[in-house]
Amino acid sequence: MNLCDSKMFHVKMLYMKRVITIAIVQLLILSGQGQNQKIQFIDSISHGINMDNIILLFSELPDTVDATGIKFSERNSYYFDWRQSELRLIDVYRFDEIVKSHMVERAFRKNKKIPSGTEIQYLFFRNKLVKVKVKPSEQRCTQCSAEYYFSNDELIFQNEQHYNQQTDNFINDAAFFLKRLDIKK
Repeated sequence: MNLCDSKMFHVKMLYMKRVITIAIVQLLILSGQGQNQKIQFIDSISHGINMDNIILLFSELPDTVDATGIKFSERNSYYFDWRQSELRLIDVYRFDEIVKSHMVERAFRKNKKIPSGTEIQYLFFRNKLVKVKVKPSEQRCTQCSAEYYFSNDELIFQNEQHYNQQTDNFINDAAFFLKRLDIKK
């Protein structure tokens, strides 16, 4: 092999490296854009909820106990899209302390003096969980919030601001709510 052939070989190798690098970069960009489209679609669903089509099925104040056995109070509100005939939103409000049910009902009815708590919104599309939005109480954290995006019961994106949560809990909670309402995925 002479000097000219050697230089030509190195030029071809450089060219091949560039082509492969460009191809890999394009694949990464395309995969990132595909995921962003899902997130944009989910956000368009959450921002495009027409409250005229949404009805409150019911609210409940269940007796609840966490995994450690400590009792806490929460209020669950189930919203149904009557035009699409599907569950659209479950709003869970977990109070920072145990609150009497008549005080909670009065506070939410009048929209005054609502006890502090963490608000969790489960957004559904075609009776599948697509987004969870968490806003902890100001007593716990003033600058905290989180959004979790799901597709086929898998986390595809999370946006946490000084907040960290196990995302499996959201998937399990959503499955529990759907089973409790006897709604099939």
